[in-house]
Amino acid sequence: MLDIIYDMLAFAVPLRIVDRPDSLVVRDYRPSGIMAIAFGGFLFFAGAFVVIVVQAPNALSYFGVWVLGLIAVGCVIAALSQSLREVYYFDIASDSYRFERQYAYRKEVIEGSLSQFTGARVETVTHEESESYHVVLTQEGMFLTGVTEQTLREAVPVPNSFWNESEIANAITEIISTARSRREKKAAAGRNTSHLPG
Repeated sequence: MLDIIYDMLAFAVPLRIVDRPDSLVVRDYRPSGIMAIAFGGFLFFAGAFVVIVVQAPNALSYFGVWVLGLIAVGCVIAALSQSLREVYYFDIASDSYRFERQYAYRKEVIEGSLSQFTGARVETVTHEESESYHVVLTQEGMFLTGVTEQTLREAVPVPNSFWNESEIANAITEIISTARSRREKKAAAGRNTSHLPG
């Protein structure tokens, strides 16, 4: 029930990190830059269409008015092609992770073992006149894609700041470190008990 309420109020708190002793959940409702621009375009073109039609009802007979409406529809389609939310689950007890990327009509899910990760960091990408920041997960072996790193969000979220991405990366690194420490203690305890006289 709380998840449903949070989904409804997500616009007020678009990034939420829930850190517990045995798990971490990162809920990222920030829109991508493309979605924000497309939504702004929809408001502009749909508003212009409505104002023109209300001011001059016979304007519907003009091709240019319909172009405004079609551009507004195109903006909606562009916005809905972007992910609406991304949720990252990390669980120490089950040694698992689950990444969910929710689109308007489908959901992408990636699952695997938490122990494959070695850490997380923030990568800075320099553009012509600006910079964007991405959280990158690292591991010793390869991901399903055949690379040793995985970027959590390919599309740049709005707002995108080093501080926000660092907060996510630090929380993920902490749970990965905690999981590794517990595995090492468990392995050491197993070795110690195996050396005890029967």
